Amino acid sequence: MQTDLGFQRVLLKVQQSLTVDEVQDLVFLCSDLLSLKDLSAVTSAGQLFSLLENRDLLSWEDPSLLLELLRILKRNSLIRSLTSDDVMPTNGTTYSQLISPYRQLLYELSESICEQDLKNIKFLLLKTLPRKKLEKDTTLLQLFLEMEKEGFLDENNLDVLQKMIADINPCLEKRIIQYKSESSVFSASLLRSSIQQYEMKGEKRGVCLIINNCDFKDCGLRNRDGTDIDKKSLEVVFQWLGFEVLTERNCDRHQIMQVLRDLAARDHTSADCVVCCVLSHGKIKGIVGVDGQIVTYRELIETLSPSQCPTLFKKPKLFFIQACRGTDDQPAAFPQIFPDDEVMPVSDSAVPRDSIPKMADYLLAMSTVPGVDLLSILTQVNSDWSKKTDKSGLRKQMPQPEFTLTKRVVFPKPKTRTPLP
Repeated sequence: MQTDLGFQRVLLKVQQSLTVDEVQDLVFLCSDLLSLKDLSAVTSAGQLFSLLENRDLLSWEDPSLLLELLRILKRNSLIRSLTSDDVMPTNGTTYSQLISPYRQLLYELSESICEQDLKNIKFLLLKTLPRKKLEKDTTLLQLFLEMEKEGFLDENNLDVLQKMIADINPCLEKRIIQYKSESSVFSASLLRSSIQQYEMKGEKRGVCLIINNCDFKDCGLRNRDGTDIDKKSLEVVFQWLGFEVLTERNCDRHQIMQVLRDLAARDHTSADCVVCCVLSHGKIKGIVGVDGQIVTYRELIETLSPSQCPTLFKKPKLFFIQACRGTDDQPAAFPQIFPDDEVMPVSDSAVPRDSIPKMADYLLAMSTVPGVDLLSILTQVNSDWSKKTDKSGLRKQMPQPEFTLTKRVVFPKPKTRTPLP
């Protein structure tokens, strides 16, 4: 209780330190994490912080998103005052990576546009956006959101924006060109990489453990109806790929940890890799057992660390997570590159960076197909998802890749035809 009160005092201090314009800047920066419907009602930093707390994106235990937002706003003195030991101990917490480079680019552009430039941009958009969206008090960040709604702007479609900026402020165009170049280099390096592959020539491909949680009535969460269909598909595919499939159903926290310890205790000498699929409810920091207790991502994958499972040393350990978050809308999660933390978590929710230990040969990702490098497919998944929204056109969802793989993972294609349509 004391900790919760202390964090609320921190948030109150931040709220009192921010200007009205800075609050609107924060709303824009969080537009990929929260629905535009929720954000449209935000008039204060306190309201925004409450929404982020309700989504498990902000807490005393993990204030990294708050620090990231203040860093983007260049409120360095406020950050220093908050992170002093007597105000908000960070326990080693660093900035999160939940605000996408694309969203930061738009914010940086808005900070460099003067009032006259803004008027000129509105003039250029007269034939593009409805006139009521171009009123005198409309800010550039609001214009960016309107352009996104109308389909004229997204992280893979900056052409209209670039042409406008080139006409208004040619110097700023260089920043867009730089962003495009950095994005292209990243994609190309993944798709055409000549990195070596992990060997997949063992007597056995390995074990595939599936933890399938459906019945949550004892902890008050809704049951995961339909999960058995996903479980069956996973069983069929991984058996087809040559894995020994083990399935556990309706595991609480203790049982999840125990089956993982049992998996680590096996002799994997003749195996190429190991796979763990978890179908359950989830929170921002991990997956939820049928007792409502959380198993963090760090706990999940550290059970297969070299010290716990030496026969998997230098072999890929692949975790596939389908962790829905109750009835809430899912916040978007954007791809980031973390050179020091070489793990790739991809799930229905944003995964904090510090959830992953700094050990090689891990992947936490979405399912894929044989014969193609996993990282290449995840890059294509990002590209495809970046162009999609829900039916209202207000929400997006993207994977958030991190990885510690030192080589490419390519499943050899079985001789039999794929068992799924």
